Amino acid sequence: MEKAFKKVLFIFVFALTVSSVFANDYKYSNLRIFYGNLHSHTLFSDGRGTPEQAYQHASKYGDVLAVTDHCYFLKISIDGKSKTYLTQQAARNSSINGKFVGLQGFEWTAGSGHINVYETLEYISRDEKGDLKDFYEWIIKAKKLAQFNHPGVTFGNFQDFWFVPEADKYVNLIEIGNGNSPDNDTISQEMYNNFILALNRGWHLGPTANQDNHRQDWLNANDSRTGILATELTYEEIMNALWNRRTFASEDKNVKLYVYGNDSTMGSILYDATQLTLRIVYEDINDPVEKLEVISQSGSFEITDVTGKDKFDFVKVFYVPDGYEWYFVKVVQKDGDEVISAPIWTESSSSVKVNYLRLGPNKPRVGQEVNFVFDIYNTNNKIEEGELKVLLNGKVILHEKLLFKPYDIFRNKTVNLGTLTAGSKKIEVLFDGKNIQSFNFEVLENTGLTILIDKLHENEFTEEFKRFVHLLENRGDLVVYPETMLVDYNDVDVIIIPGPSKDGLSFFKELLPAEIEWLNNFPKKIYILKGSDEEYFNVYLSLIKSASAVVNVQEFFSIFKLTEVRDNVIQHPNVVYIDVGHSNDYTKDKLTLLEKYLMGIGYQIDYIQKIEALNGKYLVIMNGKDYSIEEIKNAVLFVKNGGTLIITSKSDYQNGGNTEDLNTFLDFMDAPARFNDDQVVDEINNYGTNFKILANNVRFYSPCSIVPYGEFTMLVTSDTAKSVDSDGRYDAVKVDKIILAGQFNYGNGRVILLGKAIFSDYDFKYNEEFIKKFLFK
Repeated sequence: MEKAFKKVLFIFVFALTVSSVFANDYKYSNLRIFYGNLHSHTLFSDGRGTPEQAYQHASKYGDVLAVTDHCYFLKISIDGKSKTYLTQQAARNSSINGKFVGLQGFEWTAGSGHINVYETLEYISRDEKGDLKDFYEWIIKAKKLAQFNHPGVTFGNFQDFWFVPEADKYVNLIEIGNGNSPDNDTISQEMYNNFILALNRGWHLGPTANQDNHRQDWLNANDSRTGILATELTYEEIMNALWNRRTFASEDKNVKLYVYGNDSTMGSILYDATQLTLRIVYEDINDPVEKLEVISQSGSFEITDVTGKDKFDFVKVFYVPDGYEWYFVKVVQKDGDEVISAPIWTESSSSVKVNYLRLGPNKPRVGQEVNFVFDIYNTNNKIEEGELKVLLNGKVILHEKLLFKPYDIFRNKTVNLGTLTAGSKKIEVLFDGKNIQSFNFEVLENTGLTILIDKLHENEFTEEFKRFVHLLENRGDLVVYPETMLVDYNDVDVIIIPGPSKDGLSFFKELLPAEIEWLNNFPKKIYILKGSDEEYFNVYLSLIKSASAVVNVQEFFSIFKLTEVRDNVIQHPNVVYIDVGHSNDYTKDKLTLLEKYLMGIGYQIDYIQKIEALNGKYLVIMNGKDYSIEEIKNAVLFVKNGGTLIITSKSDYQNGGNTEDLNTFLDFMDAPARFNDDQVVDEINNYGTNFKILANNVRFYSPCSIVPYGEFTMLVTSDTAKSVDSDGRYDAVKVDKIILAGQFNYGNGRVILLGKAIFSDYDFKYNEEFIKKFLFK
């Protein structure tokens, strides 16, 4: 949560444009920028190609590539040699001083999030160690460099970046740009917000933008890059730069951005500074700046002096308001590309720090009981003791002695502020007389409802639910979220518990006994919204006796008397577009039964040769190929605006499945699933031979499997079928479970994936029930 700092003093000293971006007399003029990709995969896990091919390919398009295959694939050795060893050898062999550096690592994946670890032959797997606590214990012992990957709802955000002081020495990077979509929009608002949350929790992180390649397009899938500031292009200097967080995340492949504070480069920690002289050096000829902001823990400031310039050297001075601040630069170029620098931290030299400052409720109102909550911790490997003081508007409200063990942390330390009058308030936290943090907030007049929304139990936040919450806040209602447990929020008027996602971990879905007791004693209204996990929806209703069930978000609009205005959503007419112009599996003459059914329920059928701007309910693509980028963008926009896209693939028998073409659609949507380049066979449940699959009373003629990577709802699975690499190209991803059909939401629409088309005239009557229930309604 960003610190609500209303008045931050930004003092302008001077802005100077110089003829050369690199001032010869400047301390760090020897630093150069190298462009890399720190997250990619090969056939050693769920990607394609060998590590050797990855490094060779990437060397043509950039300076640095890290191959980071998924840890749970690494158990299988090759010719008696571990995959980590083989990857590291390939990385070393590919590295040529001054030309290219190959790095090796692995990706640890669990429900709480995914983390890359670099340059280690040892690894930790989710199969044995799937808890975040296990990972932090491992990284502290291993003492290796790590990176938080693509933080967000889909893959997890590390339990809201639960802070571990000693682990902060090793997890030094965070991915805020991720994806190999050709449209290059890899830096998302969600990942950016999680970057700020991580900084506010106390993590010291340099941002990166990576392609997470699963195809043979390492470093050239798009223009997104991680900028690395190093003295030279060698393994030692690149690793030194990464360890010291000298990075920036960029959607532009050649922009130059240097940020210095008090003669130290971005990624640095400055101690006991009372002011920060921030220097920003930028160059990208013919790619000028549209907007540049300095973002700090206390607020943000836009620098308008550089707008429209493609080269400048700018200096500005900021007064440091307390003993823990961070500052980074965010650039938006005229073409829309974003570039985000590593922060510079200004901290008290005290080894005791305070972070994750927040209020309960987070937007207090007159008459409410207010609690101030924070984490206080020791960053030292020695015992520390001293006096803690907390001041409210200059008055001491807490004074106590604390004793810290090495790297000790007291989480959620709470100070009751009582009820407060309206207006601006300031909290200062002192340790042994040093101001180590401050916090400014407003107490508002009491209007509207206070609504508590649960987010602690794998709750499913759909786009529609987010719009509902946004409307509540626009109306003036106060929306608050529990921090650690769903208990003791006694000043709220309503509680909403969005039901868990089907793909979440059961452990985190469980309501604790204390939560159940408090919810059953809550005297006001509780609503439980049905999520994709129907089992837990019913469990919650059975445990919380007074709760009311809400089946869909639209019911909330009536309950809370809201009117939803959705100007960006197209009202689709009843049209089903069927693509027949890209060597698709079936044409009109093989879809007569489907056409008859659709027309019988009021749909118009439009067979199309090209995907242009569409305005209908459905778009059907059946194993097509050779789509233009414009066609893919039109399909993605169709879904984003509320349409349903049905994509069917095919097995790789005789290399017949167009998985790479179809997965490009999914890449553009950063989809949580992809088609596998395999063939599914089943010796037990089939209708005549092993490639004619019967699963969940649906038949599939020679399908491929589907590989999930995130929040993906499975519709058809098989426990008896197997995946084989039928075309012999070693490009099939090994899967633990055969999935033949599933769906996910994107924007305001829906995408359905099928391992093979199941609605041709050959299959329609056998699959009619499934078609009517899940596909076309």
